[in-house]
Amino acid sequence: MSFGSYLSAYLKTSRSEYLLAEIPGLLAIFFIGASSLFRLLDPLIWEGVAVFILLYFMGFIINAYTDQEIDKNYTIFKNKIPDAVALIGRGNIRALIVGQILGAFLITVHISYVMGSWIPLALVAAGTFFGVGYSLPPLQFKVRGWLHAVSLIISAFLVPALYLLYIIAGAITLAPVILVVGFSLLHYGIAFANQAIDYLEDKTNGVNSPPVLWGMENSLKVALSTIAVGMAVEFFGLYFFIVPSGASLLGVSGLPLVLLLIPVLLVGYYIPVSGLYKMYRATLTRPIEEAVRYMKEICHYNQWQASGITGLMFAMAILFFGAMAA
Repeated sequence: MSFGSYLSAYLKTSRSEYLLAEIPGLLAIFFIGASSLFRLLDPLIWEGVAVFILLYFMGFIINAYTDQEIDKNYTIFKNKIPDAVALIGRGNIRALIVGQILGAFLITVHISYVMGSWIPLALVAAGTFFGVGYSLPPLQFKVRGWLHAVSLIISAFLVPALYLLYIIAGAITLAPVILVVGFSLLHYGIAFANQAIDYLEDKTNGVNSPPVLWGMENSLKVALSTIAVGMAVEFFGLYFFIVPSGASLLGVSGLPLVLLLIPVLLVGYYIPVSGLYKMYRATLTRPIEEAVRYMKEICHYNQWQASGITGLMFAMAILFFGAMAA
């Protein structure tokens, strides 16, 4: 097999298509934490991005490794993932997982040393624990009810954002943390869409995902409720980010500026929220098999995640460049 074949298999197992959502997410964190564009010249930031990518890919590779046999029964796209695992080889997959974790920790040791702080290393340790524990037995948080939420929020959203924010800003202050908590909850709610479309296969294969444990209708209620709470927290974080700092844009400041930026966030979240609501309505009006088929037709998970975080990215970019122009 050629190097290109192995690379293609690696990108399939690491679900690289989800980078569509991660790139605006990285930019959003930069605009939240950076004081100027010159921060992009700091090598530590790029080391942090490298750690983010290593652990981000690692989580999906572990999931592909543990679910190889189950994924053979899933959708056409997922059927390609177990083939990719087989091409790479399970032994090589294990080596990749260990290598990426080791690489992430070694880079973070350097970041912590340069910054004179243990916080980056502690965050990577916490994120790795929940990222590995999400899929790998005996922990396997993804099939343990509310531990699914705890594990995924911490490993996929909260810790990676705080990690990069700390490297970029040099500190973790309250207003950015509130923003990060808000979008972590929001995007965990959106993640239920990915769980919902696998409901029938999960149930058949004994995978106790939240929709299987709680029922499809209830799990989508949880998703929409989590999004509502996350949105409220994110709006409060935006207020707290703007008002105490005295930020202004074209002479507008305080609450009026917050109210001007909220529609930017809402535009980004309209697509995933309306899509999830349609999925929820389908559980009320259609037999479950038909409802799931409909969900698979309308669900574009990586695009939904990208749309939501892009709204936040634009809102923070407006504030960032407005402050630079002032």
